[in-house]
Amino acid sequence: MATPELPPALLAKLAAQVVQDPGVPVPNPTVSAWQEPAHPLATIQSGQLPACTEIAIIGSGITGCNAARTVLESELGRDKRVTVFEARSLTTGATSRNGGFLLSHAPQFYGRFADAFGAEAARDIAQFCNLTLEEIKRVAKAENLDQVSEIRDVTTVTTFEDEEGFAEVCRSVRLYEEAVDPKEKFTIIDGKTAEKKYHFKKSAGTLEVKSQVFWPYKLVTGLLKLLLERYPERFSVETKTPVTSITVSEDSDAAYPYVLTTPRGTVRAAKVLHCVNAFTGHLLPKLRGPIFPCRLSMSSQKPGPQWGNRANSWLFHKKMSYDESTTVTEQGLYWMQQNAETGDLFVGGDMQRLDDFLSSDDSVISADSAGNLTTLLPKKLFNEGWTNSITNNTLSAGTSLHRIWSGIIGMTADQLPIVGSVPTSVSERNIEGGEWVAAGFNGYGMCQAWLSGQAIATMALGGPKPEWLPDVYLSSERRLTDRVNMGQEAALASFFFR
Repeated sequence: MATPELPPALLAKLAAQVVQDPGVPVPNPTVSAWQEPAHPLATIQSGQLPACTEIAIIGSGITGCNAARTVLESELGRDKRVTVFEARSLTTGATSRNGGFLLSHAPQFYGRFADAFGAEAARDIAQFCNLTLEEIKRVAKAENLDQVSEIRDVTTVTTFEDEEGFAEVCRSVRLYEEAVDPKEKFTIIDGKTAEKKYHFKKSAGTLEVKSQVFWPYKLVTGLLKLLLERYPERFSVETKTPVTSITVSEDSDAAYPYVLTTPRGTVRAAKVLHCVNAFTGHLLPKLRGPIFPCRLSMSSQKPGPQWGNRANSWLFHKKMSYDESTTVTEQGLYWMQQNAETGDLFVGGDMQRLDDFLSSDDSVISADSAGNLTTLLPKKLFNEGWTNSITNNTLSAGTSLHRIWSGIIGMTADQLPIVGSVPTSVSERNIEGGEWVAAGFNGYGMCQAWLSGQAIATMALGGPKPEWLPDVYLSSERRLTDRVNMGQEAALASFFFR
């Protein structure tokens, strides 16, 4: 969707929001149902911060977890001390606030990627996403965490309300099947058949594909626990320890040139890995705009009594809408999966004011978004499965809301992740190869973040760029300083294009 015609004052406000300092994550976020119960190591800290560390990793989510794992288990990193800094409790950022899908977005976006970046780049992105998902499942199984993290097979049902969107995604998945994986067949169902089969209120057409879902918080916290047990002498995780600034020391200790300042004291580091996604711009101000935060909302609900427990995950695509009088915007995508044991539905997606989207504060939820999620399933999406009565937009029976929370995704102006070495022209700290970044997953982190963390850890240790990392993801100076594709106008356009 093209950027709607907005009043100049609102457009200026939004443009300022995409380049504002995201700060560090707020200390009092909404609580995600994925984080219940909290892991026993949720607030782990060392008695005293280490004076020095070879590898400082900022962020304890899925990206930082695999970056740490890669260094600790690599031959190149066998003598390196690794310290993970987490602003809040363990793994309480986007990793434990999302839909829990082990699903690649590449098939649906394949046509768009090919048009924008070329056929070879589109194929590289798709293969990278597939490999990332396979690696997550492989490691979970190898570490006996596959059952703990509830990895299970489902059929993902993706439905579209508009003919144009459905036609485009059909074109895209066919291109994907021809170029990448002819075995991964999508089943295409016409609208009337889909409405009857799934009781959708409206469908122009639907796709079905086999995939998996899981509980990301349990996997990542489980892996960090194992790493702490295996490498107690050279691995630590410091929760409630936000890194508020990074400077380069002018003293003679060239081995540890970086000074990381936290409320608990300072730590010297040889190298720094930025794994904080939407919050990257706080410590790297020149990436404000190329990466910017977007706040979305999610909920856990009890289904209506007729719903049952289904081995499905769901994606619902609607045309993005915009109300000029209120600026309330429906982003056009909802997602849902169901817990196999409890039957709880985990449902996300947003309808809120434009300026509420562009925020890094996950301690609040907009009233528009909360009201929408409360009545979404029986009011907008399904005809059957609920015992309910909706009067004046209020649901009197049917789904029962358990929790509602917000989360911050990191978006990029060119809609691709930023992975690699931070150019000195961007960091403004004159040390080549000292800082690395993996961020900006545009809401599709589960199929990109794991191997992105591995890639920057490998390269930071002196290894080559992994062949599987798409070249278009690389954090080159040319890309990051491109005002046309990475400037404010591109950032706003990417928000409306998502």
